[in-house]
Amino acid sequence: MKKRTPKLRELVEGVSSYYIIGNIVILSPKRKDIDKEKLAKAIMQINPKVKAVYIKRKVSGELRISELELIGGENISRTIFKENGLSFVVDVKKVYVNPTLGGERNKIKEEVKENEKILDAFCGYGGIAIHASTISRYVVAGDLNIEGLEMLRESLSLNKKKIHLIDIVQYDAHNLPFRDKVFDKVYADNPTMILEFLNELCRATKGELIIYILTTKEGISRIPAYKWLRVNDYSKDLFIFKGYIRCDDKNFSLITLS
Repeated sequence: MKKRTPKLRELVEGVSSYYIIGNIVILSPKRKDIDKEKLAKAIMQINPKVKAVYIKRKVSGELRISELELIGGENISRTIFKENGLSFVVDVKKVYVNPTLGGERNKIKEEVKENEKILDAFCGYGGIAIHASTISRYVVAGDLNIEGLEMLRESLSLNKKKIHLIDIVQYDAHNLPFRDKVFDKVYADNPTMILEFLNELCRATKGELIIYILTTKEGISRIPAYKWLRVNDYSKDLFIFKGYIRCDDKNFSLITLS
């Protein structure tokens, strides 16, 4: 009879969930008095391929970098992880990675069309851009984080038989280096800062702007999206919402960001 693999909560009280990103685990235990050594050993017992275990303290800064504490295994942060049949090079200390949104990114392949020109406005390591490029024949991936863009460049070679053309551009999204109304569809995954970029993103969008925002249920009422979807729960009152905006909507110019 095959021996059953124990669940983490059976080995360490008060901890039940974690992210596996390639051969790296990241978790955020609620208990402050957790035995970190015991926790890391338990995770690596359950997942023998895991080489490093990190506790995430917070995500901060314009680049959304995670503050991580190594509690077990090797001092590595670079890995390759697979999502929806695609491969991504990531360094978890230099880009934000959330594998729980893999299903959401997979839906992007159903939204984009082959002949649409797509912008992934805050591409990070390229999660949205590469998914979109499995369908769209032309995707632009842009970000301020040059190290994330280099990871994306490496990932292109891992997926070259599955994707079309992706142009990589470094910029500050407050001033996009594109003509007015050049993209058919723009994805903007910057949930904590998205409001300050809305007008510039819409300037470059002739079709649909699709944003992700971290807010309360009441918080989305100020943005004239024609459709909202709740894609992830952040806390009791805060959620990640996905909003679909038509940039030619006359109500868009009435947005007040203060």
